[in-house]
Amino acid sequence: MTMMVRHGWFEIRLLFRRKLTLFSATVMPIGLCVLTWFGVRDRQPENWGSLLGDRFTMLMLLSVFMTSMTIYTARRQSLVLKRLRTTELTDAGVIGAITMPVVAMGVVQALAYFVFCLFLGAPMPTHPWLVVLGMAGGVLLTVTAGMATAALSKSVEATHVTSFPVMIGALAGLFMVGSGDEQVATAGSLMPLIGPSNLLAKGWSGFDTGFTPLTVDLGSTLLWGVLFAAVIGRFFRWEPRT
Repeated sequence: MTMMVRHGWFEIRLLFRRKLTLFSATVMPIGLCVLTWFGVRDRQPENWGSLLGDRFTMLMLLSVFMTSMTIYTARRQSLVLKRLRTTELTDAGVIGAITMPVVAMGVVQALAYFVFCLFLGAPMPTHPWLVVLGMAGGVLLTVTAGMATAALSKSVEATHVTSFPVMIGALAGLFMVGSGDEQVATAGSLMPLIGPSNLLAKGWSGFDTGFTPLTVDLGSTLLWGVLFAAVIGRFFRWEPRT
């Protein structure tokens, strides 16, 4: 555990040396805050949950997903993962050390955005435990999606193609869950990364937010988690893919 934490701290410093990661970690939350600032003038208290859920998904998708996918692909292709396996770190320790900075970044970004929304006038969460569950599930599911996408990518450049299904599925889900048609909204809840978004929305504004019941959102989160884990178990490699 000590070795993993030490390497995780090194990964944090290494992570923010990349301009793209620094952009995602700073500009993305600021951009969402600016969009929220101009879009909340007429927002009713009961509508804050759906807004926060949607923006949380966008933040996780454009920041955490893209960062984790790029990091795992780059570390594998540059033989860093292979070299780390020769150290005292176990395989789980290597994965944990590389994942820890991305998870920390996602949690800090989400909390900063939520605090900003509270400052703008958002009500306090109706069910804080459900907000925490949605946020934790969203961060972990997004990192898992990034790792699964990296497992299918032959290079960092190829991630622009392999990430396309997750990106399109999540963005389509965001539009579908806002539909007035119950069947369309339920189908949208089954899209990748949308389950945690709905959990967070229901935790903020109440269980009556949207058409889908809580079990559907939990089931969607678990289903995609199992699917991404299966892809990682089948296709993840410690050496460069050829």
